[in-house]
Amino acid sequence: MQGKRQRLALVAAGIAAVLAVTGAAVAAVHGHAVARGTIVKVTEREYRISLSAKSLPAGTVTFSVHNAGHIAHQLDLSGAGLRTVHVPTIAPGKTRSVTVKLTGGTLALWCPLPGHASLGMKASLKLQGAAPAPGTTTGGTTTGDSSGDVWG
Repeated sequence: MQGKRQRLALVAAGIAAVLAVTGAAVAAVHGHAVARGTIVKVTEREYRISLSAKSLPAGTVTFSVHNAGHIAHQLDLSGAGLRTVHVPTIAPGKTRSVTVKLTGGTLALWCPLPGHASLGMKASLKLQGAAPAPGTTTGGTTTGDSSGDVWG
């Protein structure tokens, strides 16, 4: 009888340990998902840009940029407390991502290739939150280089 109780206690302790580890793993994954921020899908094609959102709260945003067109495109982002961030050339059918930290205001997005923005490849996104202080900028990370260009 004593041996049965000991085994039962060991099994119960093992189950409790497994549940504790599982709970910690779930919390870690959930915390990681929250830290990633918002994802906005951007679709480029001749000659327009479509966004999966028209407005969102300020904070960390990842733009997943897919070229659904037949020719190469690029994407530049500026505003909402952000210096111009350049997403390098995206071949037809390919996707690139850029993650930025945005404040309140309006974010402009456009294809900086000659003539593309003037043909309609531009969009904007409203960010709810504090407007950027004058002279305040935040950085961005892309899958390629960052540089400054002016709106198309």
